[in-house]
Amino acid sequence: MKYEKRITVLQTSFAKREDTIAYLEERLPGITVDFITDSSLLPEIRKAGKPTQPVIRRMTLYAMAAEAMGADLILNSCSTVGEVADIYAKVVSVPVIKIDDPMARRAADLGDNIALIATLPTTLGPSRRAIQRYGQERGRDIRFTEYLDQPAWEALAAGDSKRHNAILIESIRRLDAAGFDAIVMAQVSMRALLPDLKDVKTPVLCSFYSGLDLVIDTVKDMCKA
Repeated sequence: MKYEKRITVLQTSFAKREDTIAYLEERLPGITVDFITDSSLLPEIRKAGKPTQPVIRRMTLYAMAAEAMGADLILNSCSTVGEVADIYAKVVSVPVIKIDDPMARRAADLGDNIALIATLPTTLGPSRRAIQRYGQERGRDIRFTEYLDQPAWEALAAGDSKRHNAILIESIRRLDAAGFDAIVMAQVSMRALLPDLKDVKTPVLCSFYSGLDLVIDTVKDMCKA
């Protein structure tokens, strides 16, 4: 079956697009994947400590542009601006999926004691609030331990992805020994760590695969209609 639909991914960095395209094209033959990227968003958010009104305006314009380009679905691929997606989703008429939404639901299902790990402080708040929202729907008062691994970010900013990964893997192994119900990797880029975490006993959640699987399921449902 051919899935002749168009997905537009809104990005905040020029991350590896090939992985996303390959995953979607393998499972949705015939799909078209476009990207709108603004690498100025994250520095502005980091400086302000939260999404600014100009950030919200730009992302809303990008969503409108995606719809004008013929997108059947918009994927918000950055957890830091997940709450901005809630705003622009009210402006466009096509479905908007936040890549970390399935991960947040899964974390709320797993228990009341959650570890959140990130390399950017601006990612922790949106991730925590998303999990809290699903926890409240389930009648759960979820406790969070937030772990900000700033040295990992500094290593990545310096171009040392190997050290970035090593620092995070060591941190996650320490969290594994602390008895959490789940460890949530709050940034989609952390999916690169998964092959080295197979021996970790605590469930380790990453938004990349679960978020794209929701996109795939949504597109398949569209094609059935």
